[in-house]
Amino acid sequence: MMQPLCIPQKNTQTLYIKSDDYTFTTGDTLYFTVKAKPDNDQTDADALITKSWVYGTDAQYDDEGYLNLNLSETDTDVDFGDYVYDIKLVNSSVAETLVFGDLKILPVATLRS
Repeated sequence: MMQPLCIPQKNTQTLYIKSDDYTFTTGDTLYFTVKAKPDNDQTDADALITKSWVYGTDAQYDDEGYLNLNLSETDTDVDFGDYVYDIKLVNSSVAETLVFGDLKILPVATLRS
């Protein structure tokens, strides 16, 4: 069983994506969606977190070959608890979920910023 992704509530976080068989190209869009539970809503209206990055604009490779996807403290400003998430790659020829699983938003003592 895969370990859940854990993010402290109201904190910045960088997600790292690495693929051995795909090289991200300018214009690729990655969507990060967090929901209380999976559903069939095509609009994602019930999503608690919706974030997107465009490769070449706000998502870049680091020196070790990982694509860095940054979340801000406002992105992670949701109630602590257990959720589901995925990251989907979309471009003119691909619409593919790259990673998915359980997500824990962890409670923290300091919430002011």
